[in-house]
Amino acid sequence: MKFSKKSEYALRAVLILANSPPNKTLQIQELSEISGVSVKFLEQILLALKKGGILRSKRGVGGGYQLDRPARSITLGGIIKLLDGDLCNLSNATDAPGTPEYPGSAGLQTCFREIDEQVNEALQERTIEEVLSMDRPKDILAFEI
Repeated sequence: MKFSKKSEYALRAVLILANSPPNKTLQIQELSEISGVSVKFLEQILLALKKGGILRSKRGVGGGYQLDRPARSITLGGIIKLLDGDLCNLSNATDAPGTPEYPGSAGLQTCFREIDEQVNEALQERTIEEVLSMDRPKDILAFEI
């Protein structure tokens, strides 16, 4: 799996937008300040996310970016795949043409395939909404007077 800075920054941007109030747009400058990503690099990332159907943009006064669909329908794997191509693919490392046979080579290949499946399945199932919910304290007591 190739997990680039581009994917990391895309995940940051999507999480920030998903955590914003509904129907609120954030300008690229705001996203840059909150995420710590340069405007120039963020422009490329947001364009890819827009083309991939994750974000939409609004022009003019009050314009900016917002999610194009609910956070519960956007997965980590979907974002990573959009920006980096493939997800986890460890089995390619030991299955390259010309790789010699050695004791345990078939077993190692099998292990890597299983790891690929587990990681990819987790990335494709984990949503932006779930990631945001992990930040929220679970044991909050509310007292009203």
